[in-house]
Amino acid sequence: MAIIIGALFVVFEIRDNQKMIQAATDQAKAAAIQAQSSAEQTRQNTEIADMDIIMRLYEFANTREVQTSWLTVLNSNLRSFEEFQKLPRDDQVSYYQVASLLESIGVLLDRGIITLQTVDDMFLPQMAWQRMKPFLDGLRTSSGGEAFPFFEKLNREMEALEQGKS
Repeated sequence: MAIIIGALFVVFEIRDNQKMIQAATDQAKAAAIQAQSSAEQTRQNTEIADMDIIMRLYEFANTREVQTSWLTVLNSNLRSFEEFQKLPRDDQVSYYQVASLLESIGVLLDRGIITLQTVDDMFLPQMAWQRMKPFLDGLRTSSGGEAFPFFEKLNREMEALEQGKS
C-alpha cells in the first residue's frame, strides 16, 4: 500500500512539476515579448527625438537671421581670404554663422543622428561649401589646422552621394 501511495505521490508531483515548467515557459515567453516591445518603443522614441533635433535645426536655419546670412554668403562671390577680411563685420559673421550651422549638421551626420539623405533633402551644403571655400581655406591656413572639419566631411559625403546618383 505504501508503494502505491508513493507511486501516486510521484505521479502528482510530476504533473505539478510539468505545470510549473509550463508556467515558467509561458512567463519567459511573455518576458521576451515585453523585451521586444520595450526595445521597439526605445527605437521609436530615439527616432522621434532625432527627428525633433532635425526639425529644430531646420526651423533655426529658416529664421530671418540665418537666411540673411545665407544670402550674404551666396551673393558675395569671394575669390580669396583677403577679400573675406575686407568684408564688413556683419558679412564676416554671416560666413561664420553658415559654416557653424553646417558644422552642426555634419556632427549630427557623423554621430548617426541624421542621414545623408535627410541632409540632401533639407539643406544645400555643397553650394555653401563652394561659395565659402576661400574663407574656409583661409581659416585653415591662418589657424594652421582644421577649420570646420565636420562641414568638410559633410561636403565630401554629399559629393560621394551625388556621384552615386550619376
